[in-house]
Amino acid sequence: MTQRRRILVVDDEESICFAFRRYFESRGTAVALAHTVREGRQKYFELRPDVVFLDVRLGDGSGLDLLDTLRRDDPTACVVVITAYGSLETVTRAIRNKAFDYLVKPLDLDRAGEVFARALAGQHTTPQPDAAQEPPPAPVATDQTAIVGRSAAIQEVFKRIGRVSQADASVLIHGPTGTGKELVARVIHEHSRREVRPFVTVNCAALPESLVESELFGYAKGAFTGAESAKPGRFEMAHEGTLFLDEIGELPMSAQVKLLRFLDSQTIERLGSVSPISVDVRILAATNRHLPDEVAAGRFRADLYYRLAVIQIEVPPLRDRREDIAMLAEHFLAQLAPGRGISDEAIAALRACDWPGNVRELRNAIEHAAVVSGTGPILPVHLPEAVLAGPDRPLGTDRDRLIGMYLDQVRPGADGLHRSALAPIERAVIARAMSQASGKQSAAARLLGIHRNTLRAKLRELGLDRKT
Repeated sequence: MTQRRRILVVDDEESICFAFRRYFESRGTAVALAHTVREGRQKYFELRPDVVFLDVRLGDGSGLDLLDTLRRDDPTACVVVITAYGSLETVTRAIRNKAFDYLVKPLDLDRAGEVFARALAGQHTTPQPDAAQEPPPAPVATDQTAIVGRSAAIQEVFKRIGRVSQADASVLIHGPTGTGKELVARVIHEHSRREVRPFVTVNCAALPESLVESELFGYAKGAFTGAESAKPGRFEMAHEGTLFLDEIGELPMSAQVKLLRFLDSQTIERLGSVSPISVDVRILAATNRHLPDEVAAGRFRADLYYRLAVIQIEVPPLRDRREDIAMLAEHFLAQLAPGRGISDEAIAALRACDWPGNVRELRNAIEHAAVVSGTGPILPVHLPEAVLAGPDRPLGTDRDRLIGMYLDQVRPGADGLHRSALAPIERAVIARAMSQASGKQSAAARLLGIHRNTLRAKLRELGLDRKT
């Protein structure tokens, strides 16, 4: 008789426990429940479940501490971490402590079922840890190395960072301009064993072709006129650390050959020298180009592409993670103008924008608004014209109209901003979202970054036709 599979759910939310039990038991899997760290540990060693679904925030402590305990006492434990607070540090700690996977609330139970099936299929490996060597704690992110967001798209990036940071394999980071590819590279470095060693950045597109090789590989004394002494290149500067090659698609073919040679031999030769120099460098590269197309066009070496793309990380455009816009805006505002606020109407306007310049453009918009708004909160009228102008409208049309609405409604001498001044702005933003969504409330709610029920209430409150 086949033994029935079992999962253990450790979560203090009754609704989560109920949902797991109903979903998995209807599919023939036994479900055990625990609500605290202490109860979770006890039930794990009593029942030895096939998979543990473990919440991070529990009433008597952190689920990640329980993960540490299970990894230490039973290296074969298969643990899936679940949380509503999917920060980079949480994801990285979970992955570094050999969590099988990481799920973010609100949970997709079909996704949880797929993870469970993969675990049962034996698609995970759990190496025996060195008992004398605890995994190092993840470093705390600084403002410069904080990747902000809770969307599913950015959580996938977090998981990739957690998995690749402890390896030495080359990583190719790709995504549109302004998405934060260099930031991803810095975070990988700062979560790696090389974190205290140099992180050296080279913008391949900014180097003149005649200087690329000398900048990267250095030159020997007498290599050319004016080379009165030897000079190390960026590879030697990054020894025992990380070399980040930004815009790798712009690298000239001659430098591509030398880079490939380094990846094969871990040695370089300075310009004008034939003596190899051994260097210990991890290569991270980034591009906004589709390198397979560059390979097909003969502008990029196929063998170099395959050596660089051992691991790939796709950084999503901001339009694919609109639910992160409010958090990003508040993060940038805290950096640029601490203590200042931003109105819900301004957040709605930010969410309605397509952001062709991605996160970099959003930061610039917040900086612009922080200056224009003086010492008060940021309102829609303080945002740049490009944020308020639709793709098919002349730049400034929406902004001028909204400013006019604002000035018409504000009462002279009033303390602060009267609610009646905000209503026309809110109405205009919601009407525009409904128009862009062709009257579909669910699509408009996604554009605005609010729940569909919230949008329905706003439509009634503002007297807007639901089919506007």
